[in-house]
Amino acid sequence: MSTTFMTWLGFVAMIVIAACFTWRPAYATLRPPRHRPVAFLFGSLVFLLMALMFAWLPANAIDTGHIHVSHRRAGTLDAWREIEPITFWLIIVAEYLCGLLIASYAIAGIALMDR
Repeated sequence: MSTTFMTWLGFVAMIVIAACFTWRPAYATLRPPRHRPVAFLFGSLVFLLMALMFAWLPANAIDTGHIHVSHRRAGTLDAWREIEPITFWLIIVAEYLCGLLIASYAIAGIALMDR
């Protein structure tokens, strides 16, 4: 399975779950836009782009079998699918959950435009 197909499959799954279940709690935490609803809409589209990025990260890691995350403050995180399978799959799940959170707020932001 190609990385592109896995990316779009993960992104569509995130959007479907966010549109069906998780956007309502995110919607409850937001206030309606008062002054610039167009900027609010574009911010939601940027959040959708970030959710697409969070779908691409685990798809790329699943394809290569290696996760390498490096941060100046948090340090380096290396996980191989064959050597550390539990750590590898926990990171994959965490990346998908972060993408789902961001997609939920994107859908909630777009839903606020209807108010």
